[in-house]
Amino acid sequence: MTEAIHDDPLAALIDRSESFEGAILGCFPESGASLAIMNTQSELVASACNLCIEHARTLRAAFAAGSPNSGSALLRLQYEALLRAAWLMFAATPPQIDRLAKTLDLEAEQAAKNLPGYLEMLNAVVKVAPAGLAAPLAEFNQYSRHALNSFVHSGIHALHRSHHGYPIELALTVVRFSNAILHIAYRLFATLTGSQWCMDRVTRIYADFPDCIPMSKN
Repeated sequence: MTEAIHDDPLAALIDRSESFEGAILGCFPESGASLAIMNTQSELVASACNLCIEHARTLRAAFAAGSPNSGSALLRLQYEALLRAAWLMFAATPPQIDRLAKTLDLEAEQAAKNLPGYLEMLNAVVKVAPAGLAAPLAEFNQYSRHALNSFVHSGIHALHRSHHGYPIELALTVVRFSNAILHIAYRLFATLTGSQWCMDRVTRIYADFPDCIPMSKN
């Protein structure tokens, strides 16, 4: 089984990616991460980070199952969950936070439609968030958003890859981008704990997995 993984670069990367997330989880207490400040804003940020992490795990499962087009669509969802978390942490106003925290009903759903959209959130985050968070979010948007939209909406990229095959190098790139976004989500989670020790460990853990990340980390 181990030899088969090493013969398949995608399977090997997915295996390493599982180890990467396991190492990140080892940076948190065995009892689980607890929020330093228990308020609505922190809880919403944590929920968005959890969504990002869930998408990353499902993306790896999709690629492992031979469903790369579905995995590519999930990368867009994963990115938007991270963007939402960053916006909630650094740019959302108290009334906007309150709208997202309301009990889910028709009135709350309608009110949420007036919240900032994708680009408005990104522009706000870029203005106020730390560069180590804002820069990769802006770069990902610049180079990857349109292609990933195509996978979400069954556009030209998705149809072409479905008909002509999905290149292995593209698959490796998507999984690595997913790992990078996952790492940033865990860094935000570590910030929520208020533990500088935890934040430092999570931030630096990528150095042990350079093959899993496509970009340098700050």
